Formats: sequence, C-alpha cells, structure tokens
Amino acid sequence: MIIKKYFLNILRWGLRLHSISHLIEVVSALNEEAYITATIALIFIAIELLASFFIPNEHIHFKPLKSEVHTDCADGAEEAKEDVHGDD
Repeated sequence: MIIKKYFLNILRWGLRLHSISHLIEVVSALNEEAYITATIALIFIAIELLASFFIPNEHIHFKPLKSEVHTDCADGAEEAKEDVHGDD
C-alpha cells in the first residue's frame, strides 16, 4: 500500500503546517488583545500537532462509537469477538 503510506505522510505534514499557520492567528489575536481567541487557537495547535504524531500505522475500522485499530484484520476479528462476547 504505497499510496496509503504517502497519503498518511502528507496528511501528517499537512496537519503540522496547518498548526504552525495557527501561530499567525495567535499573534494577530494577541495584538488585538483577543485572549480567548488566542487560547482557542493554541488549543487547536496542540490538537493538530498531537494528531500529526499519533496518526496510527495500523489498520482501522471506523465505527460510530468505537473504532477498532489493529495491524491485521485477523487480529482485529479476534479482538472484536472478545469485545462482543466477553469472557465466558
């Protein structure tokens, strides 16, 4: 999956660049003494930077309430069975 590898890498760097661009917003907000806006922008910077470093390399099944993350679908199928049926 070479396309997936490059897509995730581009996505990571895009998030990092976008978070850095929020710094312009922070400087502008501080210049206007809009401290709440600056704080919100700093929170978004932190979220985007953390997301760019913690995007998983595993296979993900997106579900409405809880996504499954695993390296192989066979591994995920076993984990999903245990979650559904519990320890009997």
